[in-house]
Amino acid sequence: MSNSLVRKSLELLGYEKRVKEGKKNRKQIKYKGTLDLIPPKHRIISKNDKTDLLTILGRSGRTTVYEAQKRLSLCENRTDENARKLLMLSKKCIEPKTANKLLERAVRKKHIPKPKKKKEEATAFTEEDFKKFEAEYVDQ
Repeated sequence: MSNSLVRKSLELLGYEKRVKEGKKNRKQIKYKGTLDLIPPKHRIISKNDKTDLLTILGRSGRTTVYEAQKRLSLCENRTDENARKLLMLSKKCIEPKTANKLLERAVRKKHIPKPKKKKEEATAFTEEDFKKFEAEYVDQ
């Protein structure tokens, strides 16, 4: 009879555990993973000590198919722009505008952003309203 069967039968009968367990060899210990190989004093323990080590380190960044499709759909499709650039490079002559842009980037060694156009501010008041207000304000 093996030790485990004897222990189980003693537990069924209600006897207390009086048999002193010896040290287990490394071959007898069944590890659940590489985290069990870390000594207990070096393991990561949560502040509350309510969560297990496995729950702390077991969290992974798994994504579902739906999340991956959603993320990919939000990304810009750059194939048209890349194809246009490749076609431009396949031409034998380069346009002067493109040549100047390449030279400027080579000198500065960085991307030159396009200047943004400022929108004109639209107001609900006309010039006549401003003149009337100014006249009233100056009279006081």
